Amino acid sequence: MCIAALGDLPDSLQEKVSVLDLEVNRTGPTFTIDTINQLRMIYPRDTFTLILGSDAAEKIDQWYRSDALLKIVEILVVKRPGQSKSAFPEVEIKALDISATQVRDAVAKRSDVAPMLSPSVRTYIKENGLYGSK
Repeated sequence: MCIAALGDLPDSLQEKVSVLDLEVNRTGPTFTIDTINQLRMIYPRDTFTLILGSDAAEKIDQWYRSDALLKIVEILVVKRPGQSKSAFPEVEIKALDISATQVRDAVAKRSDVAPMLSPSVRTYIKENGLYGSK
């Protein structure tokens, strides 16, 4: 799905983005700290910033090994309208006020997701039967 979304970006941004399949190739539960540690092995000279929506940042203390995670990444929060200030640096962007949870729920309920997703991502979700789509 990330590759489909990448195709919707301008060419100048596409060349700056890499899509890796680390998590889909891992067996068992996938935790953010495991992904970051794997990325640190691949890119040992780089630092990492985890970009989260306000809702995810609000619950990061409930994540698996969140204390260790916060020691190895910077957090940048994309602030959603109406959300209170987080404990992390924030950025406001022009974007729809929609969470991934809302998208998954809408797809599962067979609601119209056209206002939420680009055409290529909608097609990918449908073709791959994600979130209960068929």
